[in-house]
Amino acid sequence: MGLSFVRTIILYIAVITAMRTMGKRTIGEMNPTELVVSIMISDLASVPMQSKSTPLFDGIVPIFTLVVLELVFAFLIMKSRTIKRILVGRSCSVVKNGNLLENEMARLRITVDDLEEQARLAGYDSLASVSEIIIETNGKASIVPKEQNRPVEIGDLKIESEQTKIPFLVIVDGKLREKDLKNAGVDMNFVSETLRKNSIGSIKDVMYMSVSDGKTVMIKRKKKDGGKGA
Repeated sequence: MGLSFVRTIILYIAVITAMRTMGKRTIGEMNPTELVVSIMISDLASVPMQSKSTPLFDGIVPIFTLVVLELVFAFLIMKSRTIKRILVGRSCSVVKNGNLLENEMARLRITVDDLEEQARLAGYDSLASVSEIIIETNGKASIVPKEQNRPVEIGDLKIESEQTKIPFLVIVDGKLREKDLKNAGVDMNFVSETLRKNSIGSIKDVMYMSVSDGKTVMIKRKKKDGGKGA
């Protein structure tokens, strides 16, 4: 029992390390080589996890061999368009200037119903609103609407506006994030003053505090029945 527990932990750490080494893409964004490697890694890890007679190295060594191969292929893909086309494929237009490209649709085994579904998922009523649909190498559809169906942007209205900035989380669950505090361009004096203005005695009483251009958003901790901070 104890041995199985330890082996499972080791294999879990090995798989997490392997996936982290490969990068941060989600399943839907993986190219074919990354997807194949991910599937093979899960299979390789399951064998020594289930069978005590199988040495751990029989699973760990192939896993990291695949990771090394994937990193090599990733490097080659960045350096050569030809290799990228062979290993990953290429993006293909299945709708262009509002017209269906039947040959490409047949090659990719995509039906009109599939394209209608993609148009609806992108927020358009039907293919009639779409100028171009490109099937990317990860299988997702990029949709370019017709000009009259394009969403109105602030620039179209000639309205001046400031660039939206991502807020920095300086306090989360009662804990100060010093790195984000520095990135936000504020210091502890700013935090202390903000807490004072909101009648909060301690950082531990704050569930969430974000800062963007000196503006703060704060959420206090809820209090327990006893009246003390959570």
